[in-house]
Amino acid sequence: MRNRNVQASLTMPLIAKATLLIGFSLLAACATQGPAVVPVDQQNLQRATDLAEAGETDAALALLSELSTGSTGAALAAYSLAAARLQLERGDTTGARRSVAQARDAGAVGYDQTIIVLAATIELEENRPLAALELLDQLTTPPEPAILVESAAVRGRALFDLMRVEEAVATFVEREVWLEDSAAVAENHELIWSGLLEQIESRPVVTSGDPTIDGWLALLPVAAAYRSDPAGLERGLASWSETFPRHPATETFLATLIDRYRLSQIYPEQVALLLPLGSLGEQAAAIRDGFIAAHLRTGVNGERTHIKVYDTDALGSDEAYRRAELEGANFIVGPLLKPNVDRIVTNVGFTPTLALNFAQDDLVVPENFFQFALAPEDEALEVARHAIASGARTAVALVPNSDWGRRLLFSFQGEFERLEGRLLEYSYYNPNSQDFSLPITTLMNLAQSTQRYRRLAANLGVPLEFEPRRRQDVDVIFLATNADNGRLLAPQLRFHYAGDLPTYATPEIYAPAGMSSDVDLDGILFPDAPWLLSPDAAAMELKSTLASYWPQRVAQWPRLFAMGFDAYRLIPLLYGPSPGFSAFPAMSGELSLDERGRVHRSLPLAQFRDGRPTMLGVGPRNEVREVAAAR
Repeated sequence: MRNRNVQASLTMPLIAKATLLIGFSLLAACATQGPAVVPVDQQNLQRATDLAEAGETDAALALLSELSTGSTGAALAAYSLAAARLQLERGDTTGARRSVAQARDAGAVGYDQTIIVLAATIELEENRPLAALELLDQLTTPPEPAILVESAAVRGRALFDLMRVEEAVATFVEREVWLEDSAAVAENHELIWSGLLEQIESRPVVTSGDPTIDGWLALLPVAAAYRSDPAGLERGLASWSETFPRHPATETFLATLIDRYRLSQIYPEQVALLLPLGSLGEQAAAIRDGFIAAHLRTGVNGERTHIKVYDTDALGSDEAYRRAELEGANFIVGPLLKPNVDRIVTNVGFTPTLALNFAQDDLVVPENFFQFALAPEDEALEVARHAIASGARTAVALVPNSDWGRRLLFSFQGEFERLEGRLLEYSYYNPNSQDFSLPITTLMNLAQSTQRYRRLAANLGVPLEFEPRRRQDVDVIFLATNADNGRLLAPQLRFHYAGDLPTYATPEIYAPAGMSSDVDLDGILFPDAPWLLSPDAAAMELKSTLASYWPQRVAQWPRLFAMGFDAYRLIPLLYGPSPGFSAFPAMSGELSLDERGRVHRSLPLAQFRDGRPTMLGVGPRNEVREVAAAR
């Protein structure tokens, strides 16, 4: 299993380990309250706690399941809630919901507050922060101290998700009063910083007059700048600490954050970049230029690093990789083309490698082999998550009759249905056509509506007023298209009575270097790279600076330029004895590393309004309110 250290930005897990153990202790205390037909097995409940603390989640869950069998009352509630905590820790909200329901049905005294907090946590993890807050409002006053600490963490995170930054920070500052040790305080600071990193608005904050709250709020522009350019984090924190020298975060948290940042910025002496400079000259050059641009932005952290570029078209991928190793590369980035990635996997030895595409799923890859791709399948997965987060449960899909279209369709369908949605129907269209009436009318059941009208008119023998009626069982449309086809498809969807349905597309629908205004696309929702959408000042400054030196690459191939930029910035996170990261704000999206060494992207959602894209939120959680408001 890969070591997934949290570096650069720290996003807290679903339930922090300290909170998990507090919860287990609370359950043990509650277990003495109220009648129970079968008494709580305190020894085995403690054993489950110990197993959970040791990371043996499966064994702990198995033990709790065994204890639950035949239990009732307080005993059943204690075991079920302990299981719910572990299931939330591993991201299994479905299992956690079942366990909480089982605890509620047990009807034991003394567990109501714990049940409410865990139910609210489930709502939060399933991207329903408003529902989480509504549940927390049901807590009795005053709650138990341990419940107060746990519920405040859930409330603060929900408020951050809803971009109610001032309220979130105030909640966490108040929570800190109830914390009993320095480790818990440090965890609270991490939660605040993580929440600030998630914010996309560069609006002025409303100060409270409380120096602690206002000090945290003053870190919001530092967090925004860090999302765009992590190299400026240390400067931003230094400036902030001069303004707030006595802030609680100044003493320990800032030093921890700066140390973590410095450790994450150690670059190797020699880096090899493998690209197909012949067959994909312009695209490869965009990645190369983005890579070099990031190198130049690192300053003293990367000034001793030497970059050598190898042309995989001229040398072949195997030979290019072999030469890079022989000539002293400490880290290799590339190749780009999928067949070349498959070929070099078996050549990877001791030199850590970041391929710029995904290898075949069935290939066994070594521990120091990582993969970063702008995979369209990942973008379709992102669309499915955004759609589910907005409340959609049924969908239809309109995709081109091509290999690309089918790949997107299968990816969207798989993720949408995994999240308990249902794809009702799909249609293929000819991307070389300009008239998409047939696939649209078929998809929306308009042809059947017209046939019913004709039969009725013939039976009655008189003319009837008629307006076709589309199917009413659809929540959203998934549209796979590029910008050119999209400008034709969107108006035709409106013409065929589907204009009121939320329509999600993949990033290809937005061509930044294309038309100055795409009013035909108004209303279309799509995820895309933050640096193409982000309104914050730091991102705009970075974009302006890079465009002044690399105007053609930035304008023509912005996503590939960003990929090259991010690939360079990933190197220190993957280089060294303990490679890994859990969340990293980047130009291509928020990046995360899975257990197989694949880098995945979480993208903000945008919507075309008045012909231009407007960003709605960072990741599937935050756009729920705005998507609903835009309908």
